Amino acid sequence: MNQPLNNCMKILMVLEAEFPPDERVEKEIKSLLDAGFHVTIAAYTRKGLPEKQAVRGYVICRRQISEILYKSSAAILLHPFYFRFWYRFLDSILASEKFDVIHIHDLPLAKTGYQMAVRYGLKLVCDQHEYYSNWIVRTRHYNTFTGRIIRFFSNWMKYEKKYLRRADMVITVDESLRNLYIEKVRISSSKILSLPNTPSAGNFDMRQVDPKVADKFAGRFILFYAGGLDHLRGIDFVVESVARLKNEIENILFLIAGKENKAFKLDPLIRKFHAEDCTRYIGWVPLDQLPSYVAASHICIFVPRADNLEINNTIATKIFQYAAMGKPVIVSEARKMKEFVENNHLGFSVKFGDISGFGEAVLKIYRDPAIADSIKLRAVEIARKYTWEETSLPFISGYKQMMS
Repeated sequence: MNQPLNNCMKILMVLEAEFPPDERVEKEIKSLLDAGFHVTIAAYTRKGLPEKQAVRGYVICRRQISEILYKSSAAILLHPFYFRFWYRFLDSILASEKFDVIHIHDLPLAKTGYQMAVRYGLKLVCDQHEYYSNWIVRTRHYNTFTGRIIRFFSNWMKYEKKYLRRADMVITVDESLRNLYIEKVRISSSKILSLPNTPSAGNFDMRQVDPKVADKFAGRFILFYAGGLDHLRGIDFVVESVARLKNEIENILFLIAGKENKAFKLDPLIRKFHAEDCTRYIGWVPLDQLPSYVAASHICIFVPRADNLEINNTIATKIFQYAAMGKPVIVSEARKMKEFVENNHLGFSVKFGDISGFGEAVLKIYRDPAIADSIKLRAVEIARKYTWEETSLPFISGYKQMMS
């Protein structure tokens, strides 16, 4: 266990979202609290949540954001209004209470974090949940007619280099992505560390399982996906493949968990492939219920496009979660996830969009129960090495070194 600091350093974390929930942020907060730091988190709210709230040893400060201002965030680099909202909000917190560190989650508010760090003499931590400049240009809202205009005038790569180089510490989600930041963004290797988003020990095991969930799907052969719902995740070709597989596996059922959005709706997709009897959308599943759905499944999947730097250099949290529950996994050809799954013999990889290849992988597991049995034994053992308690140690060490 981390030894507490002699002097309690105070951290202001900034999250450009509603909070809670955010699993990664909550895990970071817990690790920092356990190490003796004090943590306050600043977040906006669109739901009228309390302006100030004490939660499990830390404090949440919120400010209501208007719908117009919220929607303007996509054009953050083109006008000052969104930055101005955050500047005033954070300035009001820092003017009334002394902090040692400002910790910015994700790239957009790095500029404001830097301004606050200079104004109040703080250390600046930039915590990158995505390789932002590489990710945002592929999002659907940046590829609409209006979005392409905004994208043309929004130089995220230049912004990324400018502010991440000024940070005292940069956090990324994988060692190979850390190497990309060193090479492409020219961040000093001494101030960047990787913090994989692995599950907390004990969060994904059979003790967390509600048997009622398994009872709902008794007699079905379950394929399960949980996560973001968009055109980059491969959900459409999986639905088409499952619609074909029902001729081979009569009881097959593809369960999809996540939040729909305006740009990606599941019902039209399901109807398109006549998959109403073999596909079910169950909405967003809270973290504490997720193990029950994984346990009820026979195969867990994540088959995103593998056409960008970030997806090829990271392992999604869900892969570790599936492994912790001993489930066979099917992934796309995204490099890091493919290597992790194949080298550890946890399942199969298929090319994005390969309907037949995906079907063949499912049938291999369906027809040979011994495959799933052997995967379960290996996966649980491997997963023990990839718990948050283990992989977060460099994060705390980096914080202490920065503060010394």
